[in-house]
Amino acid sequence: MNTSAFLTRIVLLGGTALGLAGCSFLKPSELVVRSFVLTPLPAPAEMPAPAAARTVGIGFVKLPGYLSSSSLAMRQDGNEIVYLPNARWAERLDRGLQRVIAANLTTLLPAVQTRLSAWRPEEVSAEVFVTIEQFDADALGQLVLIASWRVVSPGGGEVLKTGRFHTTRQGPPPDADPLEATRLMSALVAELSQALARDLDEAGAP
Repeated sequence: MNTSAFLTRIVLLGGTALGLAGCSFLKPSELVVRSFVLTPLPAPAEMPAPAAARTVGIGFVKLPGYLSSSSLAMRQDGNEIVYLPNARWAERLDRGLQRVIAANLTTLLPAVQTRLSAWRPEEVSAEVFVTIEQFDADALGQLVLIASWRVVSPGGGEVLKTGRFHTTRQGPPPDADPLEATRLMSALVAELSQALARDLDEAGAP
């Protein structure tokens, strides 16, 4: 091989190597998506079943449209909503809220059993319907939960109790620590459940 051909081959090999290295350097890192669920209050180690439990139906939880996305919503500048690309709900948020509220009420009120969504009027002593107005964290980590509820007689013929709930809590920005943010969101739902449990107890549905 003459000197000219040898030099040409070296240049071509060097260019290929640099091209491959450049492609590797410019390739964006793969986005890791994490999935979260809301968690209920821990149940007591032993919870004896009451002799005469009453059953309460927990209806579908109504959410504002911006919470219908599977991605976690983060609020910016008061009225802008952005969705985190690396953090999402592992289940529909309305179903998760319904599930956790029902579990919390069972823990907080041992004499109450809960049914989800499908029941006949004769199977429950009261029905509960929760509406969420706001449930998110902002870019500074302030979490907000605003909700209202109605406790009605079976079939909805009579309103037994209504309530409204508004609380905030400081946590990390959800884009920086979505695990802790969702843990604190579960804590807010626990506070909502406690307020609802008091209303259910006061309603005294048979």
